[in-house]
Amino acid sequence: MKQASVRVRLDRPRGRIHPYVYGQFIEHMGRCIYGGVFEPGSPLADERGFRRDVLEAMRGLRIPIMRYPGGCFSDEYHWRDGVGPREKRPHYPEQYWTRALRGLNRPHLAPLIGPPETNAFGTDEYLALCAELNIAPYLNVNHGSDTPEEAAEWVAYCNRRPDSPRKVAVVGVGNEVYGPWETGHRSGDEYGRHFLQYAEAIRRVDADVKLLAVGAQKVFAGFTEGMLKAAGPTMDYVSVHSFYPALAGMRKLRDDEADYWAVAAAPYALIRNVDEVFEVIDRVLGPDSPVRVSFDEWTLWCDWDECVATNYDLRAGLFFAGTFHRIHERAPRLEIAAIAQLVNMLGLIQTNDSGLFLTAGYLVNRLYVEETRPLALESTVESETFDSPIWPEAPDNVRAFLGEDLKGIPYLDASATVTEDGRELAVFLINRHLAEPLDVILAIEGALRSPQDRRLRLLSGDGPFARNDFEHPQRLRIEERPVAAEGNRLRVELPPHSVGALVLV
Repeated sequence: MKQASVRVRLDRPRGRIHPYVYGQFIEHMGRCIYGGVFEPGSPLADERGFRRDVLEAMRGLRIPIMRYPGGCFSDEYHWRDGVGPREKRPHYPEQYWTRALRGLNRPHLAPLIGPPETNAFGTDEYLALCAELNIAPYLNVNHGSDTPEEAAEWVAYCNRRPDSPRKVAVVGVGNEVYGPWETGHRSGDEYGRHFLQYAEAIRRVDADVKLLAVGAQKVFAGFTEGMLKAAGPTMDYVSVHSFYPALAGMRKLRDDEADYWAVAAAPYALIRNVDEVFEVIDRVLGPDSPVRVSFDEWTLWCDWDECVATNYDLRAGLFFAGTFHRIHERAPRLEIAAIAQLVNMLGLIQTNDSGLFLTAGYLVNRLYVEETRPLALESTVESETFDSPIWPEAPDNVRAFLGEDLKGIPYLDASATVTEDGRELAVFLINRHLAEPLDVILAIEGALRSPQDRRLRLLSGDGPFARNDFEHPQRLRIEERPVAAEGNRLRVELPPHSVGALVLV
């Protein structure tokens, strides 16, 4: 058995973890909305058309904020299409994603990833869903084919109507404007000037909404810097998107050792894009700038064919857990994060006509939401390490986009969180080892009362590629294990390829 240790400093908080870092994202893409969240006529749907089983699964995630309606879809979405009597809303046989998949030479996926748009699910349905589950709405307005005035009217529709189900808390202007694939593609300084127009129009309607501008990783040279120089002081957030691997659709994820190590190490690659945007904010606006980062699209996305109905395995669960650790480390400057997406399409929740199952990604998300305490603590890990290529067998022509290979990745990863009064401690632990259990010694330094309850909540499985499915929805589940105490030290055994939360209350 391998040995490892964690030293937690209760007297050294890193920063406050904002609840919004456990946000979600739904887009009119694949079966995320239609056949996922919303399925009128289904025996599983309520009178409003919401899937009752999906609502219950969403409730389990305690979703603090949810981004809608996109994504690339948002820069072609006209909000008035999705309001008023449903029978009078326009129907479109194609949408952004229909054309995009044809352009990627995947015509068989075009109607699956870009289904016809009925507009049956629109603004009122989205706000009602947020009201039902006590979610703060994050509205992504159309920058690509709309105007600042129409965006402001959309915010007014949400926030100034007496009968609006829920007020919008955050408004994002556009999506991935830096990319040539995006409707409304612009340079950073040109987008920044556009952002100023949107900000002025929207704040005339509601001065209290938080405004979010599009940021980009350094491979899109100069975009974030140009945007910040043009509009930096007017925004509350800069968005960052990052997927692993960096280019979706390269190949299928394999159930082999090389791809296991790559995915286990991937959070360190994923977070590079966030750090790159922090560096630009510091350089342009200064390190004391109040502008925060919104990491509002992130996930594991390897192949177009598999993204329609993604089943995250236990290995992917380690990826989600490791990314949450990287997010905790960047508190409080990283204030919003959202997994892309919630249901079916790259989804944590997978549905069919008769039910659903919860992926390993969902189970990890729920564990972290349930156990994260408000303050991130400084902690030190001693563990053996491993190296991994950024993406096994990556073609030479994309290596510059993917970034440097990953070296010195610890088998044991830890993130410690505590309540403000120091009475409750939760230490999240990941054993990335493929085959070896870890004997972990946890030393706690600083003031902590003797806990009345010690428990380890653990997600593990009989193999790293184990996953739930419709026939076996409970193959993976969170279980509790005993914890041994030795003075001011605790000792736990972590099975290989496992994620746990050590909770002391």
